Amino acid sequence: MSTKAAGISIRGVTKRYGSTIALNGVDLDVRPGEVLGIAGPNGAGKSTLIRVIAGEERPDGGELTFDGVPWSPTVDWHAVAVVHQEPQLFPNLTVAQNVMVGREGTSAARPSLSAADARVMDALGIGHLRDRQLADCSLATQQRTEIARAVARDSRVFLFDEPNSALTAAESDELFREMHKIAATGRIVLLVTHRLGDLVEHCKRVAIVRDGRVRAVLEGEALTEDGLARQLVTDSGGAHGHAGARNAAATQAGPELFSARGWTHAKAFRGISMDGKAGEIIALVGVEGSGSRELLRSFAGLERCTGTISIGGMTGEAALRRQTAYVPATRLLSLYSNFSVGENLLVRLGYPEIAGFGLALKRRRMREMARAAVSRFLVKTRTTTQEIRSLSGGNQQKVAIAQALHCGPKLLLLEEPTRGVDIHSKAEIYRLLRDYADEGNTVIIFCTEVLEVYEAADRVHVVAGGTLSPSLQVAEYGHVEQLATDITRLEQEGRSEARAA
Repeated sequence: MSTKAAGISIRGVTKRYGSTIALNGVDLDVRPGEVLGIAGPNGAGKSTLIRVIAGEERPDGGELTFDGVPWSPTVDWHAVAVVHQEPQLFPNLTVAQNVMVGREGTSAARPSLSAADARVMDALGIGHLRDRQLADCSLATQQRTEIARAVARDSRVFLFDEPNSALTAAESDELFREMHKIAATGRIVLLVTHRLGDLVEHCKRVAIVRDGRVRAVLEGEALTEDGLARQLVTDSGGAHGHAGARNAAATQAGPELFSARGWTHAKAFRGISMDGKAGEIIALVGVEGSGSRELLRSFAGLERCTGTISIGGMTGEAALRRQTAYVPATRLLSLYSNFSVGENLLVRLGYPEIAGFGLALKRRRMREMARAAVSRFLVKTRTTTQEIRSLSGGNQQKVAIAQALHCGPKLLLLEEPTRGVDIHSKAEIYRLLRDYADEGNTVIIFCTEVLEVYEAADRVHVVAGGTLSPSLQVAEYGHVEQLATDITRLEQEGRSEARAA
């Protein structure tokens, strides 16, 4: 019997992917005019629940109603606006055109940018980029564009899946202001995020999803970061420390493995000299436009630079081509979305270990190799034949890292390696990176979260004004706030020097 409550009512909803149970009898009420938070570890079923509400997935059982009427967003696809963790946009269109996508059939006239569209774009800091082709924009701009498209639509339900993972603090504040404006009109807003502070600050209620069920709904005095953390680790045997991973006693850097001298990019940075030792994890930090992202990509050979570079005894383009591996911030750029987990793990191996085997033995050996990779890289999946797109973001990221390591690079480069990943998967990813560094390799990460730098890296370089700061030794800092203070100071100094020059 359906519940005739106002808003969305979900009763006994199930969803399977083959033998994998993604949702197992979900019960949840979502009230009009509220921002409802949804939290849970990777693989818990959060994203599947969002897709079911959005009409992107059809449930195998149960019932959804909206104001007591069977809920079918597929009938009116404008009824739901979704902001995905990985932007779903059109790179060949401009920012403004992407904001207006979906209105082509609403009238005979070609859609034009309205005053409301412009206001939303200006509020999110992309108004001045309206005529720029999206392919030429940063990941942060792409994410803000998708947010603007969702906010500008006259929808009844708004679903935000890790919407601020690529945004600055100021941009996040503006996003949440827009989110609360939407809720104030009586519409429904759901927020999925791993950032516990955002859930506490911006949600009156938070639903905890674990193992395909809503295990608890926290509100009032129970809704605290500690309360959320306890709920999220209930089934995992206790809270995990962040593997960092930083352990000055255990991490002994080896000989120099990587060196760049006079490394110059025509638009982003100039004259950079940088070294890396075997066993080190190095973090690059810097605001958008500082050159930090381009610097990381240049070490993978993705940006044209002048200067000299040496990696693992090789120099020049040969070093960039043979000794490095790069994992982008957007996981979908690394993975084959129509392939299974096992196929994604094996696709780049070239199968040298099965040459000469008969077909049956080859298939058996491939299954064994896939299962071994799943175990080594801590991928949470029921079977290696499960579709990669059905995995959580954290587990997809582990597969992307596994792909990058297939050829044994001496220098591993990762852009925002734990963007949109829960605390447990973060700890596992940190451990994978630490283990790889300890095998005699160098790891360089670019990230925008100081806490991640503090927990994952051995030392930090700040990129500001196209220049590289002296390194900061993370082990010398007793608390993350101290590190954040020095990073901010170096950013300010770098920008000041650039302006003076």
